[in-house]
Amino acid sequence: MRSGIDYLKEIQKFTTSQYWNSGVRITTGVLIPMLIMVHEGWLSVGIPFLWGALFVSLTDTPGPIRHRRNGMLAGIILNTSVVVITGLLHNHEILLLIQVLLFSFFLSLLGIYGVRAGAVGTLAIVVMLLNMSPFKDHSNFLLDAMLTAGGGIWYGVFSLTLYRLQPYRLVEQALGESLFQLADYIGARALFYKTGIDVNACFNRVMQNQVQLIKTHNQLRELIFKTRLFVTDPSPKSRSIMMVFLESLDLFEESMHTYQDYKLLRQHTRHTDLLPKFYEVIVKLTGEIDRIGLSVQAGASVRRMPDFTNELNELSRALDEHKKNSSGPAVSQSLHALELTIENIKSVVSRLCKLVLYTQMQIDVNPTLQNEKPEIYAPLDSSNKPLHVSLLFENLTPRSNNFRYAGRLAIAMVIGYTVSTFLALSHTYWVLLTIVTILKPVYNVTRRRNIQRVIGTLAGVLVASVILYFVSNQTALLILLIICMLMAYSFLRINYLGFVIFLTTYVIITFHFLNPIEFKNLIGERLVDTLIGSLIAAFASRFIFPVWKHENIESSMQEILSANRTYFSTVWQQLFTHSDDDNAYAKARTDAIIALTNLSDNFQQMLTEPGQGKASSHVHQFVIASHALTSRISALSARDINNIPLKVSETSQMNITQILTDCMENLNGNRNNATVHKDHVPPIQSVNPISIIYSLSRDLRNITQKIAEAKE
Repeated sequence: MRSGIDYLKEIQKFTTSQYWNSGVRITTGVLIPMLIMVHEGWLSVGIPFLWGALFVSLTDTPGPIRHRRNGMLAGIILNTSVVVITGLLHNHEILLLIQVLLFSFFLSLLGIYGVRAGAVGTLAIVVMLLNMSPFKDHSNFLLDAMLTAGGGIWYGVFSLTLYRLQPYRLVEQALGESLFQLADYIGARALFYKTGIDVNACFNRVMQNQVQLIKTHNQLRELIFKTRLFVTDPSPKSRSIMMVFLESLDLFEESMHTYQDYKLLRQHTRHTDLLPKFYEVIVKLTGEIDRIGLSVQAGASVRRMPDFTNELNELSRALDEHKKNSSGPAVSQSLHALELTIENIKSVVSRLCKLVLYTQMQIDVNPTLQNEKPEIYAPLDSSNKPLHVSLLFENLTPRSNNFRYAGRLAIAMVIGYTVSTFLALSHTYWVLLTIVTILKPVYNVTRRRNIQRVIGTLAGVLVASVILYFVSNQTALLILLIICMLMAYSFLRINYLGFVIFLTTYVIITFHFLNPIEFKNLIGERLVDTLIGSLIAAFASRFIFPVWKHENIESSMQEILSANRTYFSTVWQQLFTHSDDDNAYAKARTDAIIALTNLSDNFQQMLTEPGQGKASSHVHQFVIASHALTSRISALSARDINNIPLKVSETSQMNITQILTDCMENLNGNRNNATVHKDHVPPIQSVNPISIIYSLSRDLRNITQKIAEAKE
């Protein structure tokens, strides 16, 4: 069970996070004009203004300030245009249906230009649907369009003003979050040392945490290296933030290092308390990273240095004692791996101390850092892409996943419109809103959101009913509405279920304020419309132009094999030549980590697809072996190579590279080519890092052979 201190720390993490900050910004940006309208009696006329502010605010996701500004400007223009067009066509049902079809397709296709552009397009669809309401006065659509534009402009000015007042805040929050996720990642790796834990389950957890951490690092790269403030500003604050980020990247690399086979390690130490001691020290290490991350996220300097002197001395003493009572080369190798793990922990602690000094701005930083290795620190997968028309035409093909998603959404929207008309539902747009918010390009996201949407709506209705039953004071209800609104938009990007619960609650309370007589009927209709939209979204994601990860998983497997082969060759070359040029190494390392993350992410999505539970066993083995191989390569040192004769080393390097090539041939269907080459087993007498990498490579080849046989 968690202690009260743990819960307090989690609350502090949340209330200093970018998600809470975003929720406060959105709520304030909508609430200020709403309260003015309520006070002046303009609310019934000013609803479009609030919609304009709200839907522009939802596109204001973290990123470089120019991307945020351009995204909000695009949202204002697009939303206003949609209101005008919908107003012109509102009396023509056939034209409205055509509009739903075309707008759903082309606006959702904007996702090809990145996440922000996709959000702008999706929210423009929502604006279109809200303006299709039969209860809306369409005669003043030009006024509505101007109010929509005015609301968007108000929020844009409000948001940009806040940024100017606190230019470092967003990066500090994202940096703190990355440290929290790094702590979670190291904590997942600590489980390998915990007794009674399944190793494969530990690898699954490591994969999930690594995917999240890489995504946050990518966001940070874009925030820092595409923001002029951090690239050119020589001030101590911006340099400090830059160095904390770069140090956190090195911390991640250090934490990836693996020196042992965990299953063998458990066998060799099963009669001792060595592994539990390692587990306790690493868990304490994650607590220190959490503590530092909390200060960074709050924008404060870290006051206390991490100190692991006693813990590391105790680990070394216990390990030396066990070595005296042990024998055998395999056991010795496992204990040597634990020695390397202690050195790794020391290195991580040392980097944490440097990181603390950077937060205190007590270390000089390099003012010309922006000129060094730009290809390494540039965003790995930018969330915004250049607005080239050629990219749109390139995606107008069924081979494009973006095209398939746009077609799937457009057809689902037409089905929803037709079903709603046939059933004579009074709120057709609610069905369509449910479809557009649930249906996503990836099947497992749609499936998860579908479940969470239904559960969240039911829970929100229940919560709202309890509130309205016990609370009749209008001021108290308004306060609860504001709290629910704040929580909803704070959960928007981290917890969809929580978002839906609070959103449904505050929408129902709003209905109560606007129409206290009919709102109970509206609740029932809302539930029915949500269920219909949910069923249509589920049908569409399963049967209309589906995109299955299991059909494309082999391309991710090829990428990690190629990346690991290059990574291994680059590390080997650098260690042999003692080169000081880190560019090739850094690029190979980055490519391997990204390929490994993509493979892990695709595999996790594949597991949720129909019929893939049992069929994915070989792929699961492949992913785990690839994780182990990348970690082993990252942990290679000159000492590992120098301890092996030169001729044996060269033979080992060539053989491992060839085996990884054979793996790629197996996946390509060229198994005959892969079996032509005979292994020259490295004549190494003891277990060591090179022989372990060789063994892992052979495991990967055996797995790829089984995958190839299964396809035949």
